[in-house]
Amino acid sequence: MKIAVVGAGGVGGYFGGLLARGGQEVHFLARGEHLQAIRARGLRVVSTTHGEFVISPARAESDPERIGPVDYVLVAVKTFQLAAAAPNLSPLVGKGTTVIPLLNGVEAHDVLRRHLPAEAIVGGLCAVFSQVESPGVIRMEGRTRRVVVGELDGPPSERLDRIVAVWTGQGADAVQSDDIRAALWTKFLFIASMGGITSLARATTGEVRSAGETRSLLAEAFREVEAVAGAQGIHLAADVVEKTLTMVDGLEPQVTTSMQRDVVADRPFELEAFSGTVVRLGRALNAPTPVHEAIYALLLPMLKQR
Repeated sequence: MKIAVVGAGGVGGYFGGLLARGGQEVHFLARGEHLQAIRARGLRVVSTTHGEFVISPARAESDPERIGPVDYVLVAVKTFQLAAAAPNLSPLVGKGTTVIPLLNGVEAHDVLRRHLPAEAIVGGLCAVFSQVESPGVIRMEGRTRRVVVGELDGPPSERLDRIVAVWTGQGADAVQSDDIRAALWTKFLFIASMGGITSLARATTGEVRSAGETRSLLAEAFREVEAVAGAQGIHLAADVVEKTLTMVDGLEPQVTTSMQRDVVADRPFELEAFSGTVVRLGRALNAPTPVHEAIYALLLPMLKQR
């Protein structure tokens, strides 16, 4: 299979790297020093729990035109980069191409459908704690490496079975969901809440879950997202809040969220896609979201500075 990975950062570099290690023809779209390092030395993936591997030589480009149509496009840019990136992806999309967004948030497929054929777009999400450690090097923390894909407008498909099989063969926890919207919102419940609270507290997962006050705040933030999902007809599991708290308890205590790392590093961060989306949809659907409103209000001045 010929695959293009748009955004070779922590997510794209890791899950695209697994596909390349599995024998697929993977083309990484990257920029700057990261692009030059991948071209010169390959893409190196480092994990203390799952081992290290290097894709060398690695195919890396900055221009989609130089790659042309592919079988799959993995979109793994930050949510605030997607609106600018999406109009440039058409050279990668031909007859039979499948476009899989692996972004945070719950609206990436809607953005992509404004610029690309609707039938090409599916739903996707992932859970992995990874980041660019240095140009050409992806560092993964913890054990979690989950990817979920699913058709937005139909039953499970062979086209998604094929790529899921490659990820599974490389050790990832990969599945095709028959309700990808519910899966997206289940992840969103975690990442929007955890990202905001860890960013405000400047605390690790272990620190947030072990303090009674922040643990209670986290649970209430989860419930707000659950209510917003339900208000628009997306019904999550009845015990989704309890299960998500159990999942948080199972994470390595030193793990940090991608949003928290961006805040600490003085980079732009995904506030609008996280609490901003919860607040916007909550107001439209008359679903109160006081915790996320506070997160949004407190972090917005910092975001505007960047």
